[in-house]
Amino acid sequence: TTNENGNNYVAWNWKAGTSFTNDASSTSVGSLDSTGSVNTAAGFSIITWTAVGSSATQTIAHGLGAVPKFIIVKNRQRDIDWAVYHVGIGNTHGLYLNTEAKKVDDAGFWNDTTPTSTVFTTGNGNGYRTGGIAEDYLAYCFANVNGYSKFGSYTGNGNANGSFVYTGFRPAVVIIKCIDGSGDAGWNIQDTKREGDPGNPITLVLGPNFADLEYSSTNYSIDIVSNGFKLRNTTASWNADGVGHVYMAFAEQPFKYANAR
Repeated sequence: TTNENGNNYVAWNWKAGTSFTNDASSTSVGSLDSTGSVNTAAGFSIITWTAVGSSATQTIAHGLGAVPKFIIVKNRQRDIDWAVYHVGIGNTHGLYLNTEAKKVDDAGFWNDTTPTSTVFTTGNGNGYRTGGIAEDYLAYCFANVNGYSKFGSYTGNGNANGSFVYTGFRPAVVIIKCIDGSGDAGWNIQDTKREGDPGNPITLVLGPNFADLEYSSTNYSIDIVSNGFKLRNTTASWNADGVGHVYMAFAEQPFKYANAR
């Protein structure tokens, strides 16, 4: 999976280099202590905490100083699904990073509470996926950063001349997930590194919920452009007519650190 002789690999990396610690009883921020690292310029933090053995609502400090739009949570002690919060589905629903399931309506994820600039909230744990038991958890938290990252939603049109999604920057990687409609749909990661830059149309796909090798087809085409991306396919996972999709888009690095081109 990481170093087979002669195989090709890809990695997507986010740096969160500043140490973060929150003592909830001292700061009155959150109900549980949390630690980790944060990079506010990139809108990214890695947070760990130990939940409590009850179904009570808990709040966890994330260190971003901005409202997270995308959060990935994993119970580190159980072989269960990764839980995902995304602003495009709101606080009443969740997604699973490792499955094809559409959005799930369950207050157990986030207690139907939107994250704030200081904390995010977990409910009874959604089957111990976000809390509800005295075990260790990990969260990757992302906020919008102008010129670097954008998290949002769009409605497909089922046409090869598909929806254009404005991000305000040229993405280096785009992650798309269908959240509504009938049937299941995987997560789809497309980027300029594997395809080449500009490389349009982008057709190479990998998915965190699949063990499959990289696959390529014009059925998955998107164009990555200077200010966003455009759907160029009619496949349900990307562009189902009248159906909601969420996306995560990142530039190569935060603009203030980028070399002029």
